[in-house]
Amino acid sequence: MNTISIEDLYQFRFSGNPRFSSDGQSLVYVLTEIDQEADKYRSSIRLIDLATGHERNLTSGLFSDEPAKDFSPQFSPDGRKLAYLSNRTGKNQVYVLDLAGGEAKRLTDFKEGIRSFIWSPDSSCLVAVARKESEVLSDVRVINRLRYREDGEGFYGPERIHLWKVSVAGDAVQLTHGEFDEEEPAFSPDGKTIVFVSWRSHDEREVTPSLYAMDLDTQEIREIVKGKGNLSAPAFSPNGRQIAYFGHELGETAAANSSVYAVTYPEGKPVNLTAQFDRTVGNVVGSDARYDGAKHCPRWSADGREIYFLATDGGNAFVYKVNVRSASVEKITREEIGSVTSFDVHGNKIAYLLECRTWIGEVFLLENEEIKPLTHHNDQLFSKRAVAKPERVEVMGADGWKIEGWILKPPFFQETEKYPLVLEIHGGPHTVYGNCYHHEFQCLAANGYVVLYTNPRCSHGYGEKFVQACVGDWGGKDYEDLMKAVDYAETLPYIDKQQEFVTGGSYGGIMTNWIVGHTNRFKAAVTQRSICNLHSMMGTSDIGFWFNGKELGGADMWEDEDFILSRSPIRYARNVKTPIKILHSEEDYRCPMEQAEQWYTALKRLGVETELVRFPGESHDLSRSGKPKHRIERLNHIIGWFNRYRTVSTQETRPREEQEASTH
Repeated sequence: MNTISIEDLYQFRFSGNPRFSSDGQSLVYVLTEIDQEADKYRSSIRLIDLATGHERNLTSGLFSDEPAKDFSPQFSPDGRKLAYLSNRTGKNQVYVLDLAGGEAKRLTDFKEGIRSFIWSPDSSCLVAVARKESEVLSDVRVINRLRYREDGEGFYGPERIHLWKVSVAGDAVQLTHGEFDEEEPAFSPDGKTIVFVSWRSHDEREVTPSLYAMDLDTQEIREIVKGKGNLSAPAFSPNGRQIAYFGHELGETAAANSSVYAVTYPEGKPVNLTAQFDRTVGNVVGSDARYDGAKHCPRWSADGREIYFLATDGGNAFVYKVNVRSASVEKITREEIGSVTSFDVHGNKIAYLLECRTWIGEVFLLENEEIKPLTHHNDQLFSKRAVAKPERVEVMGADGWKIEGWILKPPFFQETEKYPLVLEIHGGPHTVYGNCYHHEFQCLAANGYVVLYTNPRCSHGYGEKFVQACVGDWGGKDYEDLMKAVDYAETLPYIDKQQEFVTGGSYGGIMTNWIVGHTNRFKAAVTQRSICNLHSMMGTSDIGFWFNGKELGGADMWEDEDFILSRSPIRYARNVKTPIKILHSEEDYRCPMEQAEQWYTALKRLGVETELVRFPGESHDLSRSGKPKHRIERLNHIIGWFNRYRTVSTQETRPREEQEASTH
């Protein structure tokens, strides 16, 4: 049996976004595959009859024999049609398929494409979210906003994002206007009102979206909830008397638990239903083998008594429900080792996408406490691979705090051998590693490395105090947590303490840069989509002007310049002796390319062994959704760099089939 290879990425099939039909007798989901020849992703929509298990394609994910993405499926409330988004003509547009038969009809033709949409309760129309078409003919950009670009989206045009009512005949009427952006519309059950999220202040320094309602007859808009922090995903209760949404009230910050709120409509005060839960709403468990683009929204029970939602608990993500009256929270999906990325509810049925440590996410059905797998797209491939199984560990970090982590041993592990160690550091910093398949880790293990990955203070899933513990202290006790985890690994008899390596991306990249400036214990490092200068990042990152100050404890760009630079790896470049490879995307607006250039120039000038690898046309999300070829090259650069500085005696003792697999 062979180990996992880098090129197995081409064979992975990614499921996502399960949605029940109106009668609950069937469901659709999105299947994404990689077209290696075209170097593109192809997403199709598939239908499963829940009574018979029969499955068929509703769309092909092709247009003129070229790969396309069909995604975000939604059944019409009357059950007769399926609407979805597709990029088959270049921009995402809404298509509608009559389930009685026939070809899909393109419903919209917006120059800038459609961002999202919802059906009206009577199935007569949709409300779509789209940027108004720009009348600017020049390719010269005139920028007059503080927030003028976004990683993955690029530069904003002069026109704002608005709501549009689109009839099933394709006629579009603009509903909202002005110098504001509107997102996430939701209909009231009677179809007379839509609520949506918008930020309507002209002060761009801090964004705290609010919840608004529009009377569709008069088009009058009024504020329902004044935002005090994050606010998203509104959803009416079945009787129309309450609105659920996700959010927090701590301003614009990533270091906060999002909660489930409910507000009585049309007049009422928001109530935090999960205030005592102390876990963040949503799945923030990182993975590089996922393609589930479903929007996480509150799901009301049919009787309006409960709200279903996802939440991250340590290295797992589960479906929970909260009772609206008692605020009691109950876990619904009970796999103790796994991560749910999306779900849907219909009566006593829950369809959900579950990932695990040793396989890619598949669709499951939970009904009357019975769990049934519905898809098996990766079973055949993984039955032929020796997949490494992570072992949970708990180490004592700074101040005696318990830090959760995992050890991933090579598939053909031998107790008597010594193995090199790779420390992996997650991004965010407020994300989390956990129980899901991670291709990068598996490829390292297949090449004879033991992989250590942990959740130091700053990680979600362990309570708000834990997630806020690195604020104002980047490179402090979070660094100690990481080093104490490596200290623990060195006590294991199979770890070769002379062969330790480190890598990470985003926040993990800045910590990689910080580590090599503060210790020489690692033989080589790979820093990915990283930051070296937090001061210059404040003016060059799409979020730096607010994010950096918040994460550094309120540090001001001018008043606290020395403190900011003291937490920047570039100040310690003279200490670096570790050979380091820098991987960076040229269109990364989150951690801009200039950060990699600064770091490379400084280290090269100081005589450090270093290489800079630039990925054209890629954003901050290269490792998860970049061009397949670039994802393959990225993994080869990581493993190739470590292999360059690794003593090969351990590798030579591995079984021949493992050695052969590692050369792919």
